[in-house]
Amino acid sequence: MSTHSSPRPKTAANRRAFWQRHVSRWRASELSKATYCQQHTLTYHQMVYWCRKVELTDVPEAPSRGFVAVNISTSATSISNHAGHSALSLRLPNGVTIEGINDDSVALVGKLIAQL
Repeated sequence: MSTHSSPRPKTAANRRAFWQRHVSRWRASELSKATYCQQHTLTYHQMVYWCRKVELTDVPEAPSRGFVAVNISTSATSISNHAGHSALSLRLPNGVTIEGINDDSVALVGKLIAQL
C-alpha cells in the first residue's frame, strides 16, 4: 500500500484533471500501472478506476444524424443492370436497404454511407 506524498485535489474538476494527467503520462511511459503508481505514490486501484473512466470519456461523440444534401449526377441515377451484371443491395444495421448498386451508382452510395 502506498502513501500519498502529494496533496490530492479537493474538487471533482481538479480530481478529474489530476487523474487525466496521470493516465496520459502513464500511457506515454510504457510502464505497468503498478510500477507507475509506485513511482508516483498513487493508489493502484484508483489508477485502474481512472484509467477506465478516462477511457470511457475518450470515446468520440457520434456525429449528428441529421439530413445532409447529396448531389446526384445523371449517371448515378441509373441503377439498372448493365451488360447482364447483377446490381448489388446493401442492408445497413439500422434496417435501411440500398438497392440497385452498380458501377454508375457506387460513388453515390459511398457518399450516402459516409453521411450515416
